[in-house]
Amino acid sequence: MKTLFNHPLAIYLVAGIACMAIMIIVDYILGAEAEHLNAWVIVNRLFGNDIGIADSLAIRKLGLLGAFFVMVLVNTFLGAVLIQLVRLTINLFKA
Repeated sequence: MKTLFNHPLAIYLVAGIACMAIMIIVDYILGAEAEHLNAWVIVNRLFGNDIGIADSLAIRKLGLLGAFFVMVLVNTFLGAVLIQLVRLTINLFKA
C-alpha cells in the first residue's frame, strides 16, 4: 500500500477516474432527474449521441466544453478527498 502513495499523481488520477465513473453510472440511473450536472448527458453529447434527455443546467449555462471541464474539476476534487480519507483511515489503524 505504501508504494501506491509514493506516486500521488497516478493515485489521484485513478481516484478521479473512479469518481467520474461512479458519477456517470449514478446519472444514468437517475436519468432526467439529474438536472444540474448530468455526466451521462455530457459524455453522450461529447460522443455525438442523442439520448433523448434534455440538456443539463451546466450545458445550458456553460456550453458542452464548459460543463465537461466542471465535471472533470468536481471529480478531481472528489478523488482527492477520497484519497485523503483513505490515507487518514490507514494512519488511524496503523497507530
